[in-house]
Amino acid sequence: MSNRLSTTDGAGRVLVQKHATESARQFLADAIAILATSVDFKSTIENLATLATTQLADWCAVFSFENEQTIRRLTVVGIEESIGANFQLETLYPLDLHSPAGPGHVLRTGEHQASTRITDDMAASLGFKPDELLLAGGRKPSSFLCVPLAARGRTIGAIAFMSADPERLVNETDLSLARDLACAAAVAMDNARLYHDAQEANRLKDEFVAMVSHELRTPLTPMLGCIHLLRTADLSGANFSRALDMIERNAHAQVQIVEDLLDVSRIVAGKLHLTMKAIDVVSVVEAAVDSVRSLAEGKSVHVITNFEDIEEPIDGDPDRLQQIVWNLLSNAVKFTPPDGRIEISLKQDGDHVCIQVTDTGIGIPSEFLPYIFDRFRQADEYDTKTRSGLGLGLAIVRHLVELHQGSIEASSPGPGQGAVFTLKFPFHRYAPGRL
Repeated sequence: MSNRLSTTDGAGRVLVQKHATESARQFLADAIAILATSVDFKSTIENLATLATTQLADWCAVFSFENEQTIRRLTVVGIEESIGANFQLETLYPLDLHSPAGPGHVLRTGEHQASTRITDDMAASLGFKPDELLLAGGRKPSSFLCVPLAARGRTIGAIAFMSADPERLVNETDLSLARDLACAAAVAMDNARLYHDAQEANRLKDEFVAMVSHELRTPLTPMLGCIHLLRTADLSGANFSRALDMIERNAHAQVQIVEDLLDVSRIVAGKLHLTMKAIDVVSVVEAAVDSVRSLAEGKSVHVITNFEDIEEPIDGDPDRLQQIVWNLLSNAVKFTPPDGRIEISLKQDGDHVCIQVTDTGIGIPSEFLPYIFDRFRQADEYDTKTRSGLGLGLAIVRHLVELHQGSIEASSPGPGQGAVFTLKFPFHRYAPGRL
Protein backbone atom coordinates (compact mmCIF):
# COMPACT_ATOMS: atom_id res chain seq x y z
CA MET A 1 0.00 0.00 0.00
CA SER A 2 1.95 2.95 -1.32
CA ASN A 3 2.12 6.51 -0.03
CA ARG A 4 0.05 9.07 -1.91
CA LEU A 5 2.03 10.41 -4.86
CA SER A 6 3.30 14.03 -4.63
CA THR A 7 1.56 16.47 -6.98
CA THR A 8 3.35 19.74 -6.10
CA ASP A 9 4.23 20.51 -9.73
CA GLY A 10 3.97 18.93 -13.17
CA ALA A 11 7.62 17.95 -13.50
CA GLY A 12 7.75 16.43 -10.01
CA ARG A 13 4.54 14.51 -10.62
CA VAL A 14 5.83 12.99 -13.86
CA LEU A 15 9.10 12.01 -12.17
CA VAL A 16 7.35 10.33 -9.22
CA GLN A 17 4.88 8.52 -11.48
CA LYS A 18 7.72 7.28 -13.69
CA HIS A 19 9.56 5.98 -10.63
CA ALA A 20 6.39 4.27 -9.38
CA THR A 21 5.83 2.61 -12.76
CA GLU A 22 9.40 1.30 -12.92
CA SER A 23 9.14 0.06 -9.33
CA ALA A 24 5.88 -1.74 -10.13
CA ARG A 25 7.39 -3.36 -13.22
CA GLN A 26 10.39 -4.55 -11.23
CA PHE A 27 8.09 -5.89 -8.50
CA LEU A 28 6.07 -7.92 -11.01
CA ALA A 29 9.24 -9.14 -12.73
CA ASP A 30 10.57 -10.37 -9.39
CA ALA A 31 7.24 -12.06 -8.59
CA ILE A 32 7.12 -13.85 -11.96
CA ALA A 33 10.75 -14.94 -11.51
CA ILE A 34 9.91 -16.48 -8.13
CA LEU A 35 6.92 -18.34 -9.58
CA ALA A 36 8.85 -19.54 -12.61
CA THR A 37 11.99 -20.79 -10.89
CA SER A 38 10.77 -22.41 -7.66
CA VAL A 39 9.79 -26.09 -7.84
CA ASP A 40 8.52 -26.25 -4.26
CA PHE A 41 5.01 -24.82 -4.01
CA LYS A 42 5.16 -24.04 -0.28
CA SER A 43 8.41 -22.08 -0.54
CA THR A 44 7.11 -20.33 -3.68
CA ILE A 45 4.07 -18.97 -1.83
CA GLU A 46 6.20 -17.94 1.16
CA ASN A 47 8.70 -16.12 -1.09
CA LEU A 48 5.87 -14.42 -2.92
CA ALA A 49 4.31 -13.21 0.33
CA THR A 50 7.70 -11.98 1.53
CA LEU A 51 8.17 -10.03 -1.69
CA ALA A 52 4.70 -8.49 -1.28
CA THR A 53 5.67 -7.09 2.14
CA THR A 54 8.55 -5.17 0.54
CA GLN A 55 6.32 -3.32 -1.94
CA LEU A 56 2.64 -3.46 -1.06
CA ALA A 57 2.21 -3.79 2.70
CA ASP A 58 3.70 -4.76 6.06
CA TRP A 59 1.78 -8.03 6.25
CA CYS A 60 0.66 -10.61 3.68
CA ALA A 61 -1.22 -13.90 3.89
CA VAL A 62 -2.29 -16.39 1.21
CA PHE A 63 -5.40 -18.56 1.45
CA SER A 64 -6.76 -21.40 -0.68
CA PHE A 65 -10.34 -22.63 -0.73
CA GLU A 66 -10.47 -26.37 -0.01
CA ASN A 67 -14.22 -26.57 -0.71
CA GLU A 68 -17.40 -24.64 0.05
CA GLN A 69 -16.97 -25.20 3.80
CA THR A 70 -13.26 -24.86 4.53
CA ILE A 71 -10.33 -22.60 3.81
CA ARG A 72 -6.61 -23.25 4.19
CA ARG A 73 -4.21 -20.54 5.30
CA LEU A 74 -1.03 -21.32 3.38
CA THR A 75 1.35 -18.72 4.76
CA VAL A 76 1.58 -15.48 6.74
CA VAL A 77 4.48 -13.02 6.47
CA GLY A 78 4.95 -9.95 8.67
CA ILE A 79 3.24 -11.24 11.82
CA GLU A 80 4.51 -10.40 15.31
CA GLU A 81 7.12 -12.99 16.36
CA SER A 82 5.54 -13.69 19.76
CA ILE A 83 2.21 -14.43 18.05
CA GLY A 84 3.74 -16.57 15.32
CA ALA A 85 5.44 -18.77 17.90
CA ASN A 86 2.11 -19.68 19.52
CA PHE A 87 0.02 -20.93 16.63
CA GLN A 88 0.29 -22.85 13.39
CA LEU A 89 0.68 -20.51 10.44
CA GLU A 90 -0.54 -23.09 7.91
CA THR A 91 -3.89 -24.39 9.04
CA LEU A 92 -7.36 -25.44 7.93
CA TYR A 93 -10.46 -23.82 9.40
CA PRO A 94 -14.16 -23.30 8.57
CA LEU A 95 -15.02 -20.81 5.84
CA ASP A 96 -17.85 -18.40 6.58
CA LEU A 97 -19.30 -17.40 3.21
CA HIS A 98 -21.57 -14.92 4.98
CA SER A 99 -18.67 -13.06 6.58
CA PRO A 100 -18.80 -9.33 5.81
CA ALA A 101 -15.03 -9.26 5.36
CA GLY A 102 -12.01 -11.27 4.31
CA PRO A 103 -11.66 -14.39 2.13
CA GLY A 104 -15.28 -15.48 2.66
CA HIS A 105 -16.55 -12.14 1.34
CA VAL A 106 -14.11 -12.28 -1.59
CA LEU A 107 -15.21 -15.81 -2.53
CA ARG A 108 -18.89 -14.90 -2.31
CA THR A 109 -18.61 -11.69 -4.36
CA GLY A 110 -15.55 -12.35 -6.53
CA GLU A 111 -14.44 -8.76 -5.82
CA HIS A 112 -11.57 -7.20 -3.87
CA GLN A 113 -12.13 -5.56 -0.49
CA ALA A 114 -10.26 -2.56 0.96
CA SER A 115 -10.78 -1.02 4.40
CA THR A 116 -9.11 1.41 6.80
CA ARG A 117 -10.84 -0.21 9.80
CA ILE A 118 -9.75 -3.62 11.08
CA THR A 119 -12.74 -5.31 12.73
CA ASP A 120 -13.04 -8.47 14.83
CA ASP A 121 -14.94 -10.11 11.95
CA MET A 122 -12.02 -9.33 9.65
CA ALA A 123 -9.56 -10.93 12.08
CA ALA A 124 -11.75 -14.03 12.42
CA SER A 125 -12.06 -14.35 8.63
CA LEU A 126 -8.26 -14.55 8.45
CA GLY A 127 -8.08 -17.24 11.15
CA PHE A 128 -6.92 -14.94 13.95
CA LYS A 129 -8.26 -13.84 17.30
CA PRO A 130 -8.49 -10.02 17.54
CA ASP A 131 -5.53 -9.84 19.96
CA GLU A 132 -3.42 -11.99 17.60
CA LEU A 133 -3.68 -9.55 14.70
CA LEU A 134 -0.37 -7.79 15.39
CA LEU A 135 2.21 -6.97 12.74
CA ALA A 136 5.98 -7.25 13.13
CA GLY A 137 7.21 -5.08 15.98
CA GLY A 138 3.90 -5.34 17.82
CA ARG A 139 2.21 -2.73 15.62
CA LYS A 140 -1.54 -2.77 15.04
CA PRO A 141 -2.81 -2.86 11.44
CA SER A 142 -4.60 0.23 10.17
CA SER A 143 -5.51 -0.70 6.57
CA PHE A 144 -6.56 -3.89 4.83
CA LEU A 145 -6.80 -5.18 1.26
CA CYS A 146 -8.03 -8.62 0.16
CA VAL A 147 -7.92 -9.71 -3.50
CA PRO A 148 -9.35 -12.92 -5.04
CA LEU A 149 -7.07 -15.53 -6.56
CA ALA A 150 -8.82 -16.59 -9.78
CA ALA A 151 -7.65 -19.17 -12.32
CA ARG A 152 -9.45 -20.76 -15.26
CA GLY A 153 -12.64 -18.87 -14.53
CA ARG A 154 -13.00 -19.80 -10.86
CA THR A 155 -11.90 -18.31 -7.54
CA ILE A 156 -9.49 -20.69 -5.85
CA GLY A 157 -8.26 -18.51 -2.98
CA ALA A 158 -7.48 -15.04 -1.73
CA ILE A 159 -4.45 -12.95 -0.85
CA ALA A 160 -4.66 -10.38 1.97
CA PHE A 161 -2.46 -7.38 2.77
CA MET A 162 -2.29 -5.14 5.85
CA SER A 163 -0.31 -2.04 6.75
CA ALA A 164 0.44 -0.50 10.14
CA ASP A 165 1.06 3.03 8.83
CA PRO A 166 -2.15 5.11 9.04
CA GLU A 167 -0.73 7.44 6.38
CA ARG A 168 -0.50 4.62 3.85
CA LEU A 169 -3.70 4.33 1.87
CA VAL A 170 -4.74 1.98 -0.92
CA ASN A 171 -4.52 3.70 -4.31
CA GLU A 172 -5.02 2.51 -7.89
CA THR A 173 -1.35 1.56 -8.27
CA ASP A 174 -1.50 -0.65 -5.18
CA LEU A 175 -4.72 -2.27 -6.33
CA SER A 176 -3.34 -2.91 -9.80
CA LEU A 177 -0.17 -4.46 -8.38
CA ALA A 178 -2.16 -6.59 -5.94
CA ARG A 179 -4.38 -7.87 -8.74
CA ASP A 180 -1.40 -8.67 -10.98
CA LEU A 181 0.29 -10.47 -8.10
CA ALA A 182 -2.92 -12.38 -7.34
CA CYS A 183 -3.26 -13.40 -10.98
CA ALA A 184 0.30 -14.76 -11.10
CA ALA A 185 -0.10 -16.52 -7.74
CA ALA A 186 -3.44 -18.08 -8.80
CA VAL A 187 -1.92 -19.54 -11.97
CA ALA A 188 0.99 -20.95 -9.96
CA MET A 189 -1.38 -22.48 -7.36
CA ASP A 190 -3.63 -23.97 -10.03
CA ASN A 191 -0.67 -25.39 -11.96
CA ALA A 192 0.65 -26.91 -8.74
CA ARG A 193 -2.76 -28.52 -8.14
CA LEU A 194 -2.90 -29.88 -11.70
CA TYR A 195 0.64 -31.25 -11.36
CA HIS A 196 -0.26 -32.92 -8.05
CA ASP A 197 -3.45 -34.38 -9.55
CA ALA A 198 -1.51 -35.73 -12.54
CA GLN A 199 1.05 -37.35 -10.24
CA GLU A 200 -1.75 -38.82 -8.11
CA ALA A 201 -3.52 -40.15 -11.21
CA ASN A 202 -0.32 -41.83 -12.42
CA ARG A 203 0.25 -43.34 -8.99
CA LEU A 204 -3.31 -44.65 -8.83
CA LYS A 205 -3.04 -46.13 -12.33
CA ASP A 206 0.19 -47.92 -11.43
CA GLU A 207 -1.42 -49.27 -8.27
CA PHE A 208 -4.50 -50.25 -10.24
CA VAL A 209 -2.53 -52.28 -12.79
CA ALA A 210 -0.77 -54.12 -9.96
CA MET A 211 -4.10 -54.62 -8.17
CA VAL A 212 -5.84 -55.98 -11.28
CA SER A 213 -3.00 -58.43 -11.85
CA HIS A 214 -3.26 -59.63 -8.25
CA GLU A 215 -7.06 -59.86 -8.24
CA LEU A 216 -7.20 -61.76 -11.55
CA ARG A 217 -4.50 -64.17 -10.40
CA THR A 218 -6.06 -64.82 -6.96
CA PRO A 219 -9.04 -66.93 -8.17
CA LEU A 220 -6.86 -68.70 -10.73
CA THR A 221 -4.67 -70.33 -8.07
CA PRO A 222 -7.41 -72.46 -6.41
CA MET A 223 -8.99 -73.17 -9.82
CA LEU A 224 -5.73 -74.57 -11.19
CA GLY A 225 -5.18 -76.53 -7.96
CA CYS A 226 -8.62 -78.12 -8.19
CA ILE A 227 -8.18 -78.95 -11.88
CA HIS A 228 -4.87 -80.66 -11.05
CA LEU A 229 -6.58 -82.72 -8.34
CA LEU A 230 -9.43 -83.71 -10.65
CA ARG A 231 -6.93 -84.97 -13.22
CA THR A 232 -4.46 -86.73 -10.95
CA ALA A 233 -6.22 -87.73 -7.75
CA ASP A 234 -8.86 -90.39 -7.14
CA LEU A 235 -11.35 -88.12 -5.35
CA SER A 236 -14.42 -89.27 -3.53
CA GLY A 237 -17.80 -88.06 -4.75
CA ALA A 238 -18.02 -85.45 -2.01
CA ASN A 239 -14.50 -84.11 -2.63
CA PHE A 240 -15.15 -84.12 -6.38
CA SER A 241 -18.23 -81.94 -5.83
CA ARG A 242 -16.31 -79.61 -3.49
CA ALA A 243 -13.59 -79.16 -6.12
CA LEU A 244 -16.17 -78.31 -8.77
CA ASP A 245 -17.86 -75.85 -6.38
CA MET A 246 -14.54 -74.14 -5.72
CA ILE A 247 -13.80 -73.85 -9.44
CA GLU A 248 -17.27 -72.44 -10.09
CA ARG A 249 -17.08 -69.97 -7.17
CA ASN A 250 -13.70 -68.61 -8.23
CA ALA A 251 -14.74 -68.46 -11.88
CA HIS A 252 -17.71 -66.30 -10.87
CA ALA A 253 -15.37 -64.08 -8.85
CA GLN A 254 -13.17 -63.62 -11.91
CA VAL A 255 -16.19 -62.89 -14.10
CA GLN A 256 -17.25 -60.18 -11.62
CA ILE A 257 -13.81 -58.55 -11.82
CA VAL A 258 -13.98 -58.50 -15.62
CA GLU A 259 -17.56 -57.13 -15.51
CA ASP A 260 -16.44 -54.31 -13.20
CA LEU A 261 -13.61 -53.43 -15.57
CA LEU A 262 -16.00 -53.45 -18.54
CA ASP A 263 -18.50 -51.27 -16.65
CA VAL A 264 -15.82 -48.71 -15.84
CA SER A 265 -14.74 -48.72 -19.48
CA ARG A 266 -18.36 -48.11 -20.55
CA ILE A 267 -18.73 -45.31 -18.00
CA VAL A 268 -15.57 -43.55 -19.18
CA ALA A 269 -16.68 -43.91 -22.81
CA GLY A 270 -20.23 -42.77 -21.99
CA LYS A 271 -21.64 -46.05 -23.33
CA LEU A 272 -23.26 -47.47 -20.22
CA HIS A 273 -26.99 -47.40 -20.96
CA LEU A 274 -30.03 -48.50 -19.00
CA THR A 275 -33.26 -50.20 -20.05
CA MET A 276 -35.73 -48.15 -18.03
CA LYS A 277 -39.23 -49.22 -17.05
CA ALA A 278 -41.60 -48.99 -14.10
CA ILE A 279 -40.53 -51.67 -11.61
CA ASP A 280 -41.44 -52.95 -8.16
CA VAL A 281 -38.50 -51.91 -5.98
CA VAL A 282 -39.33 -54.43 -3.21
CA SER A 283 -38.86 -57.45 -5.49
CA VAL A 284 -35.56 -56.09 -6.79
CA VAL A 285 -34.18 -55.56 -3.29
CA GLU A 286 -35.38 -58.99 -2.14
CA ALA A 287 -33.60 -60.62 -5.09
CA ALA A 288 -30.36 -58.82 -4.15
CA VAL A 289 -30.70 -59.98 -0.52
CA ASP A 290 -31.28 -63.59 -1.61
CA SER A 291 -28.15 -63.49 -3.79
CA VAL A 292 -25.87 -62.63 -0.84
CA ARG A 293 -27.61 -64.56 1.92
CA SER A 294 -25.54 -67.74 1.47
CA LEU A 295 -22.34 -65.68 1.48
CA ALA A 296 -23.41 -64.02 4.74
CA GLU A 297 -24.37 -67.34 6.32
CA GLY A 298 -20.95 -68.72 5.41
CA LYS A 299 -19.40 -65.96 7.57
CA SER A 300 -22.06 -66.24 10.29
CA VAL A 301 -23.20 -62.71 9.50
CA HIS A 302 -26.87 -62.07 10.25
CA VAL A 303 -28.89 -60.28 7.55
CA ILE A 304 -32.00 -58.49 8.81
CA THR A 305 -34.61 -57.00 6.50
CA ASN A 306 -37.04 -54.25 7.40
CA PHE A 307 -39.29 -53.51 4.42
CA GLU A 308 -42.31 -51.24 4.34
CA ASP A 309 -45.09 -51.96 1.85
CA ILE A 310 -44.10 -49.92 -1.20
CA GLU A 311 -46.77 -50.28 -3.87
CA GLU A 312 -45.74 -47.34 -6.04
CA PRO A 313 -43.18 -48.25 -8.74
CA ILE A 314 -39.95 -46.47 -9.57
CA ASP A 315 -38.30 -45.93 -12.95
CA GLY A 316 -35.27 -48.16 -13.33
CA ASP A 317 -33.32 -50.93 -14.94
CA PRO A 318 -34.06 -53.97 -12.73
CA ASP A 319 -30.73 -55.68 -13.43
CA ARG A 320 -28.71 -52.54 -12.67
CA LEU A 321 -30.77 -51.73 -9.58
CA GLN A 322 -30.16 -55.23 -8.29
CA GLN A 323 -26.45 -54.74 -9.05
CA ILE A 324 -26.46 -51.56 -6.94
CA VAL A 325 -28.04 -53.22 -3.91
CA TRP A 326 -26.01 -56.43 -4.33
CA ASN A 327 -22.77 -54.44 -4.37
CA LEU A 328 -23.62 -52.60 -1.16
CA LEU A 329 -24.68 -55.84 0.55
CA SER A 330 -21.67 -57.85 -0.60
CA ASN A 331 -19.37 -55.04 0.61
CA ALA A 332 -21.15 -55.11 3.97
CA VAL A 333 -20.64 -58.88 4.21
CA LYS A 334 -16.98 -58.55 3.20
CA PHE A 335 -16.20 -55.95 5.87
CA THR A 336 -18.38 -57.29 8.70
CA PRO A 337 -16.72 -59.78 11.08
CA PRO A 338 -18.33 -63.13 12.01
CA ASP A 339 -21.45 -62.84 14.19
CA GLY A 340 -21.90 -59.29 12.94
CA ARG A 341 -25.17 -57.85 11.66
CA ILE A 342 -26.33 -56.27 8.42
CA GLU A 343 -29.69 -54.55 8.23
CA ILE A 344 -31.32 -53.45 4.99
CA SER A 345 -34.37 -51.25 5.24
CA LEU A 346 -36.85 -50.04 2.64
CA LYS A 347 -39.26 -47.19 3.26
CA GLN A 348 -41.04 -44.29 1.63
CA ASP A 349 -39.48 -40.85 2.11
CA GLY A 350 -41.80 -38.26 0.59
CA ASP A 351 -41.70 -38.61 -3.19
CA HIS A 352 -38.71 -40.99 -3.00
CA VAL A 353 -38.07 -44.55 -1.90
CA CYS A 354 -35.23 -44.88 0.59
CA ILE A 355 -33.02 -47.99 0.76
CA GLN A 356 -30.53 -48.15 3.63
CA VAL A 357 -27.80 -50.72 4.26
CA THR A 358 -26.36 -50.65 7.80
CA ASP A 359 -23.61 -52.94 9.06
CA THR A 360 -21.57 -53.51 12.22
CA GLY A 361 -18.33 -53.89 10.28
CA ILE A 362 -14.93 -52.25 10.33
CA GLY A 363 -16.30 -48.78 9.55
CA ILE A 364 -14.84 -46.05 7.35
CA PRO A 365 -12.11 -43.59 8.43
CA SER A 366 -13.42 -40.01 8.41
CA GLU A 367 -10.54 -38.88 6.17
CA PHE A 368 -11.58 -41.41 3.53
CA LEU A 369 -15.33 -40.70 3.47
CA PRO A 370 -15.06 -37.86 0.88
CA TYR A 371 -13.36 -40.30 -1.53
CA ILE A 372 -15.45 -43.42 -0.87
CA PHE A 373 -17.11 -43.30 -4.33
CA ASP A 374 -13.95 -42.42 -6.31
CA ARG A 375 -12.51 -44.91 -8.80
CA PHE A 376 -9.41 -46.85 -7.73
CA ARG A 377 -9.72 -45.60 -4.14
CA GLN A 378 -9.98 -47.93 -1.17
CA ALA A 379 -10.18 -47.36 2.55
CA ASP A 380 -7.34 -49.85 2.92
CA GLU A 381 -5.02 -47.04 1.83
CA TYR A 382 -5.43 -46.14 5.52
CA ASP A 383 -5.59 -49.74 6.76
CA THR A 384 -3.54 -52.19 4.69
CA LYS A 385 -4.99 -55.19 6.55
CA THR A 386 -8.28 -54.88 4.67
CA ARG A 387 -6.96 -54.55 1.11
CA SER A 388 -9.40 -56.37 -1.14
CA GLY A 389 -10.89 -55.81 -4.60
CA LEU A 390 -10.23 -53.23 -7.27
CA GLY A 391 -11.82 -50.21 -5.65
CA LEU A 392 -14.31 -49.96 -8.53
CA GLY A 393 -17.56 -51.26 -7.06
CA LEU A 394 -18.72 -48.11 -5.26
CA ALA A 395 -17.67 -45.87 -8.14
CA ILE A 396 -19.84 -47.97 -10.46
CA VAL A 397 -22.68 -47.88 -7.92
CA ARG A 398 -22.60 -44.08 -7.74
CA HIS A 399 -22.70 -43.78 -11.53
CA LEU A 400 -25.62 -46.22 -11.79
CA VAL A 401 -27.50 -44.38 -9.05
CA GLU A 402 -27.02 -41.06 -10.85
CA LEU A 403 -28.26 -42.61 -14.12
CA HIS A 404 -31.42 -43.50 -12.20
CA GLN A 405 -31.74 -39.84 -11.09
CA GLY A 406 -31.13 -41.04 -7.53
CA SER A 407 -28.68 -40.19 -4.76
CA ILE A 408 -26.34 -42.15 -2.51
CA GLU A 409 -24.63 -41.18 0.74
CA ALA A 410 -22.15 -42.95 3.00
CA SER A 411 -21.60 -42.33 6.68
CA SER A 412 -19.68 -43.96 9.50
CA PRO A 413 -18.96 -43.05 13.14
CA GLY A 414 -15.41 -44.22 12.51
CA PRO A 415 -13.17 -47.32 12.38
CA GLY A 416 -14.73 -50.35 14.05
CA GLN A 417 -18.17 -48.74 14.32
CA GLY A 418 -19.85 -49.89 11.12
CA ALA A 419 -21.12 -47.94 8.12
CA VAL A 420 -24.41 -46.78 6.63
CA PHE A 421 -25.17 -46.41 2.91
CA THR A 422 -28.38 -44.58 1.99
CA LEU A 423 -29.97 -44.75 -1.46
CA LYS A 424 -32.88 -42.62 -2.67
CA PHE A 425 -34.80 -43.00 -5.94
CA PRO A 426 -37.79 -40.94 -7.13
CA PHE A 427 -41.07 -42.74 -7.59
CA HIS A 428 -42.28 -43.31 -11.15
CA ARG A 429 -44.63 -40.31 -11.24
CA TYR A 430 -41.99 -37.95 -9.75
CA ALA A 431 -39.11 -39.05 -11.98
CA PRO A 432 -37.53 -36.32 -14.15
CA GLY A 433 -39.36 -36.07 -17.46
CA ARG A 434 -42.62 -37.39 -15.94
CA LEU A 435 -45.67 -35.12 -15.67
